[in-house]
Amino acid sequence: MTSPSNMDAEKAFLSCVIQDSSILDEAADYATPKLFHHPCHQRIFEAVLSLWKEGKDCDLVTLTDAMSNSGTLEPAGGAAFVTECFISFSVGSNWREYLEILRHKHTARLAISAAEKIIASAQNPAEAGELSEVVQKALVAVAADAESKGRIESLREVALNRINTYEEIYKNRGKLIGITTGFKQLDDITGGFREGQLIVIGAATKGGKSSLAVNMATRAANQGHPVGVISLEMSSGELFDRFVSSYGSVDIAVLSREPSKGEIEKISQAAHQASLLPIYIRDEGDVNPLQLRAAMRRMCAVHKTRMIIVDYIQLLSPTDRKDSRERQVAEASRTLKQIAKELNITVIALSQLNSEGASRESRAIEHDCDLFLVIESEFESNKINYYLNIKLARACGRARIPLEFRESYMRFDEK
Repeated sequence: MTSPSNMDAEKAFLSCVIQDSSILDEAADYATPKLFHHPCHQRIFEAVLSLWKEGKDCDLVTLTDAMSNSGTLEPAGGAAFVTECFISFSVGSNWREYLEILRHKHTARLAISAAEKIIASAQNPAEAGELSEVVQKALVAVAADAESKGRIESLREVALNRINTYEEIYKNRGKLIGITTGFKQLDDITGGFREGQLIVIGAATKGGKSSLAVNMATRAANQGHPVGVISLEMSSGELFDRFVSSYGSVDIAVLSREPSKGEIEKISQAAHQASLLPIYIRDEGDVNPLQLRAAMRRMCAVHKTRMIIVDYIQLLSPTDRKDSRERQVAEASRTLKQIAKELNITVIALSQLNSEGASRESRAIEHDCDLFLVIESEFESNKINYYLNIKLARACGRARIPLEFRESYMRFDEK
């Protein structure tokens, strides 16, 4: 198969940057040597890029002299070939169009290479168990390379966008900016959970983090926000029991024994009500960050989810099992933050805490998140008092919110 390329576009872009290297002031983030298919074109562009980085003027004379001094002139086809590129027909103002052609062809070559790698793995019995991982890595690599890099904005541009946001807040004063958490005090402090945010809920083992997440999902969905749940711990059936109990005020114990006739009617009504909520569950026994990214992309594309809950971070399988545990958990945390920004959704990730009250196995979780909520419990007068502690926050103050835990319904309510 012939690799996709456009030699005329490659020469035209080279001609533009040799004649006016200031183009790279804008194009350097996007224009890289790997975009060129012809090896000689790659070497010539590397030389132009080197002169630009050094702040030196570039023209045919200075370029061929620099390449001659560095020993790259002959491997690049010699002075005659460099001159051929320089005089190649081009329109200076069209350099963006030439560059876009190069980027498209480069992505096409990557896609073909990824497809060939997938086919080779599929045909190799020895790699049968790793095929899914090979596919995920290959496709993510193509997508990542094809994504545009962030543009530089002036403070004036940023200000205009933010002023529009402030005006929206003013027009909708009294209303939440983000998605409701179902807890008024928390909503008042945070303004609701926002798009692009990674929210981490931490607690000790059996400390109530899954219950709190289910409560938040139920209350957000009840307000019409589609919610996804990716459970690495509980089955979809067990999760549904939690939704039925919490949403319908059904004693969780009744769902694991033979109920009475009256209880059956209450369970049926609660199950019907819960089934109408726009909540989508995917229970996974073994998933790594690459697979999680694909699953969340699909959930957003198909079900338009605005918030996704991951239960819980430390149960994600590592992409590279040779890495230290700390690095494995840090990769999972970083991936969740990247997904929140990429898909423009709220991600709520649950995390186990160690004996010191920090995220177990990696402090990177706390560094990556926008809001770190910790469920705390205290014994007082033969009863347990629960609090939701805003331990870390990027855009709001810290607070300690008292909660009441209704154990029979697996539900947190505000006091």
